[in-house]
Amino acid sequence: MSSSLIETIKAKIDLVEEVGLVVALQKSGKSFKGHCPFHNERTPSFYVFVETQTWRCFGCHEGGDVFTFVEKQQGVEFWDALLYLAEKAGISLEEHRGRDPLEERETHAQKERLRKLNEDALLWFHQSLLRSREASEARAYLRERGINSESVLAFSLGYAPERWDALSSYLLAQGYTESELVLGGLAREREPGETRAGGIYDYFRKRLIFPIRDVRGRVIGFGGRVLGEGQPKYLNSPQTLLFEKNNVLYALDLAREAIKQEKQVIIVEGYVDAIIAHQYGTKQTVACIGSAITEKHIQQLKKLTRQVTLALDPDAAGEAATEHGIQEALKGFDRTIVPVPLPAEGRATGPVRGRRRQEPRGIIRLEEQVDAEINVLQLPAGADPDELIRRDFAAWKHAASHPLPLIDYYFLARTSGLNLREAAGQAEAARLLLPIVATITDRAKRDAYLRQLAHMVHMDERSLNEELQRVLRNQRTNGVVAAFSERRGEQFASARGNGSRSLGAVSEKDDAGDREDQEREIRTTGLDRARGNQLKWEDYLLGLLLQNPLLSEHVCGIINDGDFAGTDTRELYRIFNSVYQRGSSPLPQPWETVVPAALQETVERVRRCVETRSSADLASLVREVKQGAFRLKRARLLQSQTVLRFLLKEAEEMGDVAAERLLQHQVLAVARELRTIDSAMPLHG
Repeated sequence: MSSSLIETIKAKIDLVEEVGLVVALQKSGKSFKGHCPFHNERTPSFYVFVETQTWRCFGCHEGGDVFTFVEKQQGVEFWDALLYLAEKAGISLEEHRGRDPLEERETHAQKERLRKLNEDALLWFHQSLLRSREASEARAYLRERGINSESVLAFSLGYAPERWDALSSYLLAQGYTESELVLGGLAREREPGETRAGGIYDYFRKRLIFPIRDVRGRVIGFGGRVLGEGQPKYLNSPQTLLFEKNNVLYALDLAREAIKQEKQVIIVEGYVDAIIAHQYGTKQTVACIGSAITEKHIQQLKKLTRQVTLALDPDAAGEAATEHGIQEALKGFDRTIVPVPLPAEGRATGPVRGRRRQEPRGIIRLEEQVDAEINVLQLPAGADPDELIRRDFAAWKHAASHPLPLIDYYFLARTSGLNLREAAGQAEAARLLLPIVATITDRAKRDAYLRQLAHMVHMDERSLNEELQRVLRNQRTNGVVAAFSERRGEQFASARGNGSRSLGAVSEKDDAGDREDQEREIRTTGLDRARGNQLKWEDYLLGLLLQNPLLSEHVCGIINDGDFAGTDTRELYRIFNSVYQRGSSPLPQPWETVVPAALQETVERVRRCVETRSSADLASLVREVKQGAFRLKRARLLQSQTVLRFLLKEAEEMGDVAAERLLQHQVLAVARELRTIDSAMPLHG
């Protein structure tokens, strides 16, 4: 399957028509506008551009093409969006796949057969719960846990009898085979030497059944809670063609719209927690299956919201799961470059080509910041979410709407075992928390937490601040520093220690000399940078990353997948970033096993762009990949600036004061981002 398939689908699908299914659009000059479906707003800031078949919201800064719209609106991955749009365009994917078409058809048919099998099993489990005399214990358990009949129906809860072959006998009578039941995770084969040799037996027995659905509402597996004595307490379907527990969030299909509306997802630990939360109105709640939050979960959720609230059980296991969830969320979300102001440290006296630098008027540090809000819902000791909801819903509602910010959570969690009345405990608390305070980019907020820490450990705020400054200085060696001239706003990049960069003003003669050096470097890369071909730059950058995965740490804070103009390159970068995100180890298998068939040709194309660059030294590659990332970010910002100015002119001509005010604000915001990028770019083009 080639990327030409993607372009063929885009050519056959009218974006205005697709968006119009969920957004009331109005003609506005050459474009259409409406209220954004991804955030609440009074003034329409969502635009669809007919000529380019793209969309952008200038309120929440989301945008893209028909693929990104379907992915975000339906909360699905690229492959599911491709299937949906291909079917809508009347295009058969089998003709474009790189794999054996016969094998693909067989796999597809097998998956559809398993989906039907799961649906039939769900109906049988559900009817057993509602009507079977054996299910009286299960019904009593539901009443005890406060789950009402509406929730039983909404979540299609069921019951598996204690008999060894109750479900299997029913499904075999419906025409399914023993191998299909085993493949679907509903039965197991008997081991040789057992009392009854041969045949199969039910996987779930004497359990309350929780059907597990994918984001599109299709049943892909089941969870079973034992009734009475028995182990394990909870049993989930084994991995099948449809089900992988590390990739599924329980109740996400029912929570999706509420998550977008509330701009928040609450992650709980158990099935009952999620059901009770929905029953009482907190419908933005999902549960992780097996109590482990994974990066795959975060990849799904970030299409719907940037605010993740962890509400795991307040016990030792829950605290460990919370810490793990925080780390997975930090890895899974994108990073953005944020300008952080620093105080000027005196007159800059270093010579630049025979001249002396001007005194900086101000200095900023460009540093990475996770593009998400991660917080913790603080539960009373010993109270699981479902217990708190049923006992004191007002307290739960307040906690859900006022979760503990991540920094506050760390202040509590990292000092819970310390004796803060003793010097040793105070010193340890300062050692643990100062690096966390140093990560705060807002100086006023950082100062407030420093005061809080000083009060907590009974230390002088001034001496504590001196230690904080040492921590900050160590962090700055990993950042990008920009100095702005008092004389004029020109910037120049020069290397300074450990890869950090000081950007100061230079004369036009000096600037011309440096441009000559830069142009000489351009000719060695094999790519004409002056052409400004963004798609070629995307290929080249991705080729460098695939060839040298460790370069990813130098670009993940500069760009995100939204900065890519190509559908295929954007998705390939998203996959790459999810695999090689900070703290992750490269996969041992080749890329062909990770990337969907639709992008295999893209992988080969980007690799060809850098075939001659394998012998370049690491420093050159780092410099080159940073230049490419800054260039892509700048190209996207310039495009946004052009579009905004056009829309602003239209709003002025139409007398739309509200839209004019919004667009003026956005023009200024983009201009600020451009100044930041220009200060950090080692090459302008």
